[in-house]
Amino acid sequence: MSDEVIYPVLLEKTGDRKISYLVYVPDFDGMTQGKGLKDALHMAEDYISLACVNYQDGGVKLPSSTPLEDVSLKEGQIKTLIMVDLIAYRAKLERRTIRTSVTIPSWLNKAARKAGINYSATLTEALQEKLGYTR
Repeated sequence: MSDEVIYPVLLEKTGDRKISYLVYVPDFDGMTQGKGLKDALHMAEDYISLACVNYQDGGVKLPSSTPLEDVSLKEGQIKTLIMVDLIAYRAKLERRTIRTSVTIPSWLNKAARKAGINYSATLTEALQEKLGYTR
């Protein structure tokens, strides 16, 4: 599974105060909208992230990213690229915890219990550090 993906989007001003930008995501043939440019870009990121997660969970291969220069632009549209981190997006989506079994040396178990160390918190922190995930 790829951690980061980049897809092109097209943004178009609507002239509407409530929905000032429409966002078209050509590689997913879908649309979203935003209340200003910043919100439109955020919504594009969310749309792409959710689409990718749904594809992956359904066992469907992610579409290839169309090179930005190959995306047709109509008058008044803005084209740009949106990069999303699918691991980070999944972390936001899935907050549930699971129980897992860990094997450690007996002497280390005694020392950790004596020190009042929370195994779950320590393992979570160590795994995040090892994998390069920060909050």
